[in-house]
Order: sequence, then structure tokens, then C-alpha cells
Amino acid sequence: MKKLHILLLFIGGFSLSAIAQDYAENSFGIYTSGPAQAFGLQWNHQITEKTTFTAHYGQPVEQSWDADAPYYPNDDQTGQGYSGTTFQGSWTGVVLNHRPLENFDAFRVYVGAGVVRLGGNLEGLTDGHRYFINGHGPFQSMGVGYGLKPVKGLQWGVDVGLLRVPGFTTQTDGIDAAAAQASMDLTMRNHELPFFPNAQITVAWGF
Repeated sequence: MKKLHILLLFIGGFSLSAIAQDYAENSFGIYTSGPAQAFGLQWNHQITEKTTFTAHYGQPVEQSWDADAPYYPNDDQTGQGYSGTTFQGSWTGVVLNHRPLENFDAFRVYVGAGVVRLGGNLEGLTDGHRYFINGHGPFQSMGVGYGLKPVKGLQWGVDVGLLRVPGFTTQTDGIDAAAAQASMDLTMRNHELPFFPNAQITVAWGF
């Protein structure tokens, strides 16, 4: 009797596993990414069993700064720190994932593109002027991933790659030369890296 119970449990577990691995043409998921923390939604559609089209929408987590923890602390480049908020905005885009390895479907490579709008509203801790950081336009992404196999039920995945975002401009309500220089410095600081690292964790449901 004990052996029969074990056999039935094995058959039941195998059946559930088989059901869980049924092919899913579509899935809907949520994701979080960093190091600049963000959250979003995505819809995935299988063009083929090896290639996935993804449409996604995301928003960054707004960050606040004050005198104790300023945006760009006082240093030789900026001359002053800033209080206020940054990482305000949203983006939408599309991604193509491909699984190139025949016997390792969990591994993916991806490329993506979209449109982003990001900004910030800052105040100089020394001069008291307002500084408005604005960035909008197309962005591109590329990298590798693991998981999100096109199966029915629960899916999960991890992606690591690079983002190339549009340039930023800075405007200020200050009218003197020092405010103009500070505005220019902020713009230059926001252009220091043409590519940004990005990591993403996704949980989805295939159907």
C-alpha cells in the first residue's frame, strides 16, 4: 500500500509538472529594476517558440534630496548641493528576446527601444535658485536574461544589460553668471555616462 501511495504521488507530481510546462503564447507580468529603482508592467507575445515580443510601461521611484543628503554634494565641480526631487517621469517601449541555444531555453539575449521622459526639480542649497532637469526622447537597451520561458502558469526571469538614454537639459530661474554655470554643470554631470547598467526581475503569468 505504501508503494502504491508513492507511485500515485509520483504520477500526480509528473502530471502537474507536465501541465505547468504547456506552451503559452502570451503572458502578462510585473517587473522591478535598478540601480535607479523602478516598477512596471509588461505583455509578452511569442512570435515563435524561440522569439518573444514584449511591450512594457514603467515609472521610476521618485527620489527626494535635502541638505543632509543633497543631490550632488558640495565639491569642486558643482560648487553646491541641491535639495528637491529627481527621477520623475515614465517610459514605454518594446523588446525582442531570443533564445539562441537549442538545449537551454532559459537563456535569452535581448534588444529594445522606446521613449522616455524623466526630470527633476531642484533648489541650490547655496544660491537658492530653482533648477529644472528635463530629459525626453528615444532610448535603447540590450543585454542577456535568464528565465521567462514561454510556459503556462507562473514565470520568472532576471535580466542584466545596458541602457542608453537621451540627453538632459537644465533650466534655471537664476539670471546671473553663477546660476548659468551651475545649470551647465548639472547638464554635464547628467551626461557623464552614455550607457547605464540595468538589472531587472520579472514575475509573469503565462496563458
